[in-house]
Amino acid sequence: MLNSTFAGFGNRLVAQIIDSLIVGFAVSIIAMPIFGFSFFQSTMNDNSDIGTILAGLSILPIVLFAFVAPVIYEVLMISSPRQATLGKILMKIKVVDEQGLKLTLGAAIGRTLIKYVSSQICFLLWLWPLFNDKEQALHDIIVKDYVVRS
Repeated sequence: MLNSTFAGFGNRLVAQIIDSLIVGFAVSIIAMPIFGFSFFQSTMNDNSDIGTILAGLSILPIVLFAFVAPVIYEVLMISSPRQATLGKILMKIKVVDEQGLKLTLGAAIGRTLIKYVSSQICFLLWLWPLFNDKEQALHDIIVKDYVVRS
């Protein structure tokens, strides 16, 4: 990793914002036709307890899809030959292992799960690269990867 320039916090942040917009839009476009709100609306007109429970359960697939889709997107993108999500590609950065090679699928899964779980526990962990000489976040340190300029 001596010949690589580490991606700065700003580049990583902008890439994450771009990815969030892309995935959020895609989830909206995909989820509405598949899951829809017709069942939800029909059960909301039912004032019984069963109608309320069914209305709540009808949005469960949408919520699960909204949590799973970003993880699948990131895993597939960073373990691909491009080694980057669309946001990272636009910011001209990529994820590499200690030897500067593409992450394995297992490493990509671990990195992504750690990233999303740690961000749910403490959002301040996203600031970790500001205090690390190699500009690694917690998920990078654990999986032993780096985000570098491509």
